[in-house]
Amino acid sequence: MRILFCAFAILLTVVPQAYAGDEEIMEVDRAFARMSMEKGIANAFDHYLSKDAVKLDGGAHPQIGHTTIITGMRQIPADATLDWKPAAGKIAASGDMAYTWGTYVLTFMSDDERKEAFGKYITVWEKRAGEWKAVLDGGNASPSAWNGN
Repeated sequence: MRILFCAFAILLTVVPQAYAGDEEIMEVDRAFARMSMEKGIANAFDHYLSKDAVKLDGGAHPQIGHTTIITGMRQIPADATLDWKPAAGKIAASGDMAYTWGTYVLTFMSDDERKEAFGKYITVWEKRAGEWKAVLDGGNASPSAWNGN
């Protein structure tokens, strides 16, 4: 019985730490989204992408490298916004790799009318010099906003 109690006590200390660790990458992704809304799409990606990042978006060829990705994003109209909400994320046991995924809404003007495009995304993160950087990012369209089911 004592062994069972010790095992349970260890489990209680390990599981909350794993959850708290995963929350770190979720907060990084939320901060990334906030920066996108506050300072613009290209500025947020400029800050969070690694120099060797790869962008894989539906309907487009891969974009390889920070400069290529940001140059393309600077072509997005300044009044467009990209907001996203991470749904889940996980940090590897090594502590240096992680992923997040969630949903996004891109808001833009078209024919003098504000429109929204919905989608989902995945971002792979690597911790470099103590800082999380997005090394792989991809997204594709969804037919509408997702309600979580």
